[in-house]
Amino acid sequence: MLKSIAENKWLRQVAVFVAYGAIFALLRPNSNGIWHITSGLRLSCLLLLPYRYWPALALAELGPLIYYNSPEQAPFGQMWWIGNSIPAILYAMPVVAWCKRRLGLFPSKHLIRAKALLICIALAAAVWTATVVPVLLVVVQPTGTPNPYHFHSIEIVQLFLGRYAGILTILPIALALKLQRPQPLRARLVSWAGNRLVQESIVLLLPTLAVLYWANRHAPVEIKPVIHMTMFLPAAWLTMKHGWRAAAIGTAAAISCIFLGMESRVDDLDVIGAQAFIAFSATCLFALGVRVTMQNAAEEQEQISAKTAVKVAQQGMYLCELRMRQAAQTLEQIGGTLQLTQTRLLNRFKHILPPMEGQTYYKQMATTQSQVYQLVESMHPSAWRERGLPAALRETIGRSLDGADIAYRFELQGRGLSQLSSGVHAAIYRLACEAVVYVFAQQAWLTITISLRGGFTHGQRWAVLRVEGYTDHAEADLPMQKKQESQHLAAKLGANSLGVMAMRDYARLYNGELHTLTQTNVFRVTALMHDVSQRVPESLATSPASLELYIR
Repeated sequence: MLKSIAENKWLRQVAVFVAYGAIFALLRPNSNGIWHITSGLRLSCLLLLPYRYWPALALAELGPLIYYNSPEQAPFGQMWWIGNSIPAILYAMPVVAWCKRRLGLFPSKHLIRAKALLICIALAAAVWTATVVPVLLVVVQPTGTPNPYHFHSIEIVQLFLGRYAGILTILPIALALKLQRPQPLRARLVSWAGNRLVQESIVLLLPTLAVLYWANRHAPVEIKPVIHMTMFLPAAWLTMKHGWRAAAIGTAAAISCIFLGMESRVDDLDVIGAQAFIAFSATCLFALGVRVTMQNAAEEQEQISAKTAVKVAQQGMYLCELRMRQAAQTLEQIGGTLQLTQTRLLNRFKHILPPMEGQTYYKQMATTQSQVYQLVESMHPSAWRERGLPAALRETIGRSLDGADIAYRFELQGRGLSQLSSGVHAAIYRLACEAVVYVFAQQAWLTITISLRGGFTHGQRWAVLRVEGYTDHAEADLPMQKKQESQHLAAKLGANSLGVMAMRDYARLYNGELHTLTQTNVFRVTALMHDVSQRVPESLATSPASLELYIR
């Protein structure tokens, strides 16, 4: 069932519609003016879901809003009902899109710029506050209503703080779940069970907050602000140890305990003061957690010296590639000299040799020259030396697959491939050869396609290599015959017949990743590689790297 939903784009839209509508309907009764928790749900979905799901979010919100704002549920007049039934998520969509594109909110898939995130949160809360004020100004209540509602300007601050606190309740936890590495459900549960943060939250944070929540319910009004401040102490302690994920869990639990035990009173300065304290404390803990996380990551990086090791490995591989190129050129020159010498000798003695023996020597000479040429091409193709990487991918691999009776197609996309460093060019070609041999060995393919795409994102050049095998049938191959053909193809391309794990490690040397995909009559290998030598200098960045905080 889950697989069918993941493969069908319309079913994915329906799943998002149903899931968001159900969660919104559950949170809507608990959302009020001092703690607008649905704002956190709205902004979390806008930030973490692609643009194509945004219309489904707006439609899913429409039904619960019409129900809860109906005159039977809230008799505040028809104009209020109409204005408050417009999905508020629509107002925040331009803000989120602007933050993503202009502020660089997501530099990469597993990286978030903290400053841009806080700006986005503040702007979204301000926009939602500005759109709800005109709706409150048109409230009309039935005649004789006890304690009728009247709008006061101080309520604008209360509305903003309520939406800001609601966002900080849900959004950090949503980010923590989103930034986790993909894992099977069972493996993820096991990792959570062994996580120190989860264990300390269950043993320390939750019991402490439960006791403080009980004390807050029975304490005098004068003592409650002190209890509210105390609720953030366990969250601060966990934040200093574990970083921003601990801040997300701790602040969400503390905010929930405080607001669940607080009465929603309009224009109450004590409530506004509590809201301001909560918003300030949660923001400071979140920023502190991000800094702690970055420092912990930097210390781990210094301990293992992973970057240095990878750089040395890249340089070593490129030096080996240069030696192979020099050896190929030298061997090509020796092959030409050997052919010239053999031709002169055969021409000198052709009058005294029998015709059949002379033909045998000529055939042996041609065979030797062909073997030398194939060895040169496997070590470093002449097309690569003369016309660059695309020519090698198009001609050298194409000739090898043509000899195996397999159709071949090469596609070049994007821009900036010529600006990649020579080391990355060498890595792309060797990985392409290994991937072609690996795909070839899987099944009898009719066509093998290679596509190479280059680009430039966030100050770094990258390339995506995709090797695909297609067939119209799935007939079984003879193991010995396929193994011999695979070995012959590997010899032609100079490949070592690497497996998936070895190719994945090869791609990771260039800050990349490799994935395989198996479908009906299709097998695909996709590799992403970055050029670390093409980063934009720090002096050209908009702000110093030491002042940038990233959530990872």
